Amino acid sequence: MNLTDWARAQGIAPRTAYRWFREGTLPVPARRVGPRTILVNIDANTSPSVTGGVGLYARVSSHDQKPDLKRQTARLEAWAAKAGQKVVRIESEIASGMNGCRVKAKRLLADP
Repeated sequence: MNLTDWARAQGIAPRTAYRWFREGTLPVPARRVGPRTILVNIDANTSPSVTGGVGLYARVSSHDQKPDLKRQTARLEAWAAKAGQKVVRIESEIASGMNGCRVKAKRLLADP
């Protein structure tokens, strides 16, 4: 599968996937074939590497609820600490409940 198709299937921008490839941080093996083609190797037997932590996501519907967002994030961090989990990443956003496009949630789920 080429890099662009893989990126779109994962919900990330192709430019981001290309940047990850250049930096060597792409979460799947890939190799350059020719001057413009990058092939991503997806094996059914491989699983994502374990990072040893959790990603937290919090969302509120409007800018009026921004203080609630900070409270939600603090509660999630407290839960992770109580559960003995290492927090690797925290994503929070203000997004309407009517719009299903959660950019930061998709980014968090796409990044193993």
